[in-house]
Amino acid sequence: MRALDYRMRLRGPGEASPEVAVVAVDDRSILEHGRWPWPRALQAELMERITAAGAAVVGVDIVQSEAEAECRLPPGSEESIDPECREELGRALASGGGETRLAEAIRASGSTVLGYYFDFDPDRHDEDAQPLDEGVYKIVRHSSDQRGEAWVRRATAVTRNLPEFDAAAGSLGYFNFFPDGDGLYRRIPLAIRFGERIATPLSLTMLAAHWPERNLAISFDPFGVESIRFGATRIPVSADGQMLVNYRGGRRTFQHVAATDLLRGAAPPEALRDKLVLLGVTAVAVGDVRATPLDPVFPGVEIHANVLDNVLRGDFVFQAARREISAMVLAELAMILGFAVLLALLLARARGWRGAIAAAMVLAGSLAASQWLFTETGAALRVIYPSLALALTYVTVSAQHYISQERETRETRRMLDLYLSPAVARELSAHPEMLKLGGEKSDRTVLFSDVREFTGISERLEPEDLVELLNLYLGEMTDIVFRNDGMLDKYIGDGLMAVWGAPIHQEDHAARACRAALAMIAAMEQINAAGAARGWPEMEIRIGLSSGPMVFGNMGSSRHLSLTVMGDNVNLGARLEGVNKLYGTSILASEATVSAARADVVAREIDLVRVKGKTKGAGLRVRRK
Repeated sequence: MRALDYRMRLRGPGEASPEVAVVAVDDRSILEHGRWPWPRALQAELMERITAAGAAVVGVDIVQSEAEAECRLPPGSEESIDPECREELGRALASGGGETRLAEAIRASGSTVLGYYFDFDPDRHDEDAQPLDEGVYKIVRHSSDQRGEAWVRRATAVTRNLPEFDAAAGSLGYFNFFPDGDGLYRRIPLAIRFGERIATPLSLTMLAAHWPERNLAISFDPFGVESIRFGATRIPVSADGQMLVNYRGGRRTFQHVAATDLLRGAAPPEALRDKLVLLGVTAVAVGDVRATPLDPVFPGVEIHANVLDNVLRGDFVFQAARREISAMVLAELAMILGFAVLLALLLARARGWRGAIAAAMVLAGSLAASQWLFTETGAALRVIYPSLALALTYVTVSAQHYISQERETRETRRMLDLYLSPAVARELSAHPEMLKLGGEKSDRTVLFSDVREFTGISERLEPEDLVELLNLYLGEMTDIVFRNDGMLDKYIGDGLMAVWGAPIHQEDHAARACRAALAMIAAMEQINAAGAARGWPEMEIRIGLSSGPMVFGNMGSSRHLSLTVMGDNVNLGARLEGVNKLYGTSILASEATVSAARADVVAREIDLVRVKGKTKGAGLRVRRK
């Protein structure tokens, strides 16, 4: 309900119905005419003034349940009072019978509704003592049985006006209110059970008195009050018959006329003419004040004024009934689903902090739409459910993104493990921003290896043995690349291509590549030893190394991409591997590679070689330092 309070405050005060007015026994009236309750004669005069002012209906938010104490001149006091004053006092006392005069004033108005209140104390029961004949629903409908009446609060006792006042009044109406758990008065009960009757409140009784041709009816279903109607107007109520009050503002929102102004003849002549007039005490000292969502000190009589206004205009605050599928329930569901789907679509494109901003914007839009609907129609759509739905959508989509990202990360890590050493793969998984795709030029070292006379070896082996031999050889070569933190670029038949300095930068990429090349040559002894036991022929490998600027990135077409390096220095490494045939060497490295790795390896210059497509170059035999 706090959300409803905030909506009312955000909406601000509205225009009050000009058909409703309040005659207030306010602080100024009490200051001029004495403390409350006033003598019945003074109240009768006030009632006469209200009738003379042309009020259409007068609702009295005051109960007169006790007789007025008799007032007499003390014996022997006549001589001590000034004769003129004694005569005036005598006329006042002679006019006594204030109760009679007040009853006559009530009867003379012809359209006065007197208020009373119910008691709900379980220890007090007098339902049969004073049965209600006025101020009850004349039309009571039940769908199938009378179980629905059990939802309406039952009173155990009633405090009414003196019998002569009730007899003089046209109708009666209770003025009970029930606060919510936090002490605020947000609603008014439009039905209370007493005995076998369903009583009507002061406000509805006034409307029925003013428009007797409009039936006042209440309908029940097994789940409580189904509807309350005043003529063609359907008043939205909860299952227990309570109506949310659509407050127009704080105190004194409706036209006020001070009781003292009426008594002194100072009130505007048109102030009460043809209006529904409520007579009540608004003085704070008297205590008939309530805390409402818009005002912590709100006169009780003005709650009735707001109810009159709501029914006259058909302008209510209403919430979806939980017992039926109504248009409002469908509106709530449509809003929840609509904004949830919108948020899901936005989160599909925006993640991280952008997704959080999108969720906040959608939530703000949902609240703004709900507030607009409340301001325009009075429909108080629930705020909690849409907010929870959006929060659940955000959490669910974010979790899905996280799980998907984790799956992609694991898949990426699995793929990286096929190309990189575990250490480099872990580094890239932790810092994927280091993997710059699309082509980046930097100094790197490339290694090409190939098996000498592999065609002859393949002819001497069965296909199964050949595959097993290749797997043994390539597996060991790949492990050596990974142990030296290199990247396996690809297998080229019986050889392989590896890169150092990609995808992460390595200052010593040339030295790492040289150490890997030497380890490959050394590993061939173990591979040949294992192959000799199987009767396989001995293998020798040739290796070419080249360093320099190379472009690393995703190369290929829109249908297939390959993460590789390209450039003249890559081609040079491939050519140097083939030049090994000419010199009968196992490892040839370019001058750039040897210069970069000079601190880690010992190299012997072989020759000055110009490979096809190059104008200069150097091939060097590399040895461990």
